[in-house]
Amino acid sequence: MLFEKVRQRRNGQPPYGPVFYQNQLEGALRSAKVVVPLLITMIKPRSIVDVGCGLGAWLRVFREQGIERTVGLDGSYIDPVSLEIPSECFIPVDLAKPFQITEKFDLALCLEVAEHLPKSSADGFICALVKLAPVIVFSAGIPLQGGTHHTNEQWPEYWEERFRHHNYQMLDLIRGLVWKNSQVAWWYRQNMFIYVSEDVISNNPAFRDAMERTNDLMLIHQSVLERHVALRAILKTLPTRILGATYRRIERVLGSVLSTTHLP
Repeated sequence: MLFEKVRQRRNGQPPYGPVFYQNQLEGALRSAKVVVPLLITMIKPRSIVDVGCGLGAWLRVFREQGIERTVGLDGSYIDPVSLEIPSECFIPVDLAKPFQITEKFDLALCLEVAEHLPKSSADGFICALVKLAPVIVFSAGIPLQGGTHHTNEQWPEYWEERFRHHNYQMLDLIRGLVWKNSQVAWWYRQNMFIYVSEDVISNNPAFRDAMERTNDLMLIHQSVLERHVALRAILKTLPTRILGATYRRIERVLGSVLSTTHLP
């Protein structure tokens, strides 16, 4: 499986296919069933766009909760037949390139997507997100998290800085509510923040309260720490000359080996 992924990348093929998305579906649905009611209570959205929606698991749960206006954006490699939402709610988009749709939404989701995009796309990607909605639920893989084709794993401060350029504030409102809930996949519990335009904070009590608390709580899930410890143990056994020459390549390969197929 690992060598097949490497072959696909060398041939310029996307590393995502039906198996990748089917592996994500159950965990995404289970997580969404816990988090979506919290978001509806907190934000009260009437329209939602999911950027990097995959098969649309999160949008499916929002629709089950009564939110009818939902739109999903993701690559053209998504099979419309496999979608969990009506096909007319899906728009194929190359997220690694500048994109824009004319409709505005109350809420945008972008969950475990940004780490899959080239680092050179990061600024433009955040610029596109803030044009979609005043409230954005965002999570992205942190360093050593591991997963399929993670090309830009970053700490939350990296993304916070980019959102701040557009006058969006990072609010840590979700993690404390779901941190110990095993029904929510650990990468969501680790990485999920809400970014809010400064223009709308004053109109929402939860946002106002969050602004009065600090956002400097560093939470690192046990799964990430275990990966980190395993990686260091392996690297310590390598001769110095080999380690120095191949460190970056080894780290990428080990990250893939240590990750499970269920990581987004």
